[in-house]
Amino acid sequence: MNLNKLFDLRFVIGSFFLIVGILLVIYGFSNETGQAKNINRWCGTSFSIFGIVMIVLSLQKEAHDELLEEENRVP
Repeated sequence: MNLNKLFDLRFVIGSFFLIVGILLVIYGFSNETGQAKNINRWCGTSFSIFGIVMIVLSLQKEAHDELLEEENRVP
């Protein structure tokens, strides 16, 4: 794991939303109080999807940066 990834804001935000989303989905399945169960599941699912998208964007940026570095090295 590259230390620069920890300074990329997309990775940090994505990790946070993914963790909170997973916790909400788990709580939505364990909670048996009607409407709150559905809200927690939907919010948890949307948070998780947003978190995954942010992490993927962060990883694509890292791959793109590596390609640019390789092009700059070759004369």
